[in-house]
Amino acid sequence: MLKSIIIIFILITICSCGHAPLSTKVIERKINETVYASGNIESSNQYQLVSLVSGYIQNIKIEEGDQVNKGQVLVVLANDGGLIALKSAELNRNFSDIKQNKNKIKELKSSINTAKLKWKNDSIQLNRKKILVENKVISENDFENFEVMTLSSKSNYTSQLLQLEDLQKQLKLNDELGKKNYDLSNKQVKDFNIKSEIDGVVFTILKKEGEMVNSQAPIAIIGSNNDYILKLQVDEYDITKIKLGQLIKVKLDSYKGQVFEAKVSKISLYMNEKTKTFTIEGRFINQPKTLYPNLTLEANIIIKSNPKALLISREYLFNDKYVFLKNGSKKRVGTGIMDLKYVEIKNGLQRGDEIIIPNEN
Repeated sequence: MLKSIIIIFILITICSCGHAPLSTKVIERKINETVYASGNIESSNQYQLVSLVSGYIQNIKIEEGDQVNKGQVLVVLANDGGLIALKSAELNRNFSDIKQNKNKIKELKSSINTAKLKWKNDSIQLNRKKILVENKVISENDFENFEVMTLSSKSNYTSQLLQLEDLQKQLKLNDELGKKNYDLSNKQVKDFNIKSEIDGVVFTILKKEGEMVNSQAPIAIIGSNNDYILKLQVDEYDITKIKLGQLIKVKLDSYKGQVFEAKVSKISLYMNEKTKTFTIEGRFINQPKTLYPNLTLEANIIIKSNPKALLISREYLFNDKYVFLKNGSKKRVGTGIMDLKYVEIKNGLQRGDEIIIPNEN
């Protein structure tokens, strides 16, 4: 009985003494302040192949994985109506061509010359008639009739000059419209042959022959097969911290355990209102050997860095400004960069100083 009482007393004594406080020392090492971003890989110059006109796919000339050249015809749409419109526009252009209507101008100019000669002849005769009427050889009435006839021939001459001017303007307008309509129809016919915008590779084909397409329905995805960029989404609260050229640490699900480096190459000026994020682009410093579009990634953009910082574990910092020394006294410190595990001590402690997490009384 006495032995049991002694054992219980010892256990109570041990428990009442408590545990020694946790302690650590101030260390010196590198620390980075980062902004987290998620995103995916995208091929440089990647774009959706679309048709500028509506129609049915007649022939797909490519397969997935094919290398293509800029200007190469990739897809052909059925275009019977477009060819008919082009032929009609060609006929109208030829009909409206100024050179084809030069006889109309020639005939009118000939008529103008005749009208001019008649007006000049009538004018000469009118002067003679004036002398005759003054000498009372002819009557005033005859002279007035001839005067009216002269004015009429002048009016006819002037009218035909205006007709020539109007005809030339109309023919020029018809000629220009005919050529424009032909060029437009010709362009539309060419639009039925969908060409590659870049030298690249066909990543995927989204349509089949016989399907209907328009400008809203992508046919394929084309891009560069050896040059990739990072597309990152950064929260609106962090966007002001991001600058061009900042280092990015990248982790890819396809390369487990590896970290790649990139640099910020472009910062979007427009926020996605739905996700409240900005799109940031990055370029690999050393690009992985094998990449594919839409590979997912996680990244940390380094916005601040100190290669020789005095650090303590974050759990040893209280109220963001106090630490407890080994003797139990509280001391105020200045802090700097902070990551998930460590906080930089700018002043108040030195390398090797020991601090504790005091036991609760």
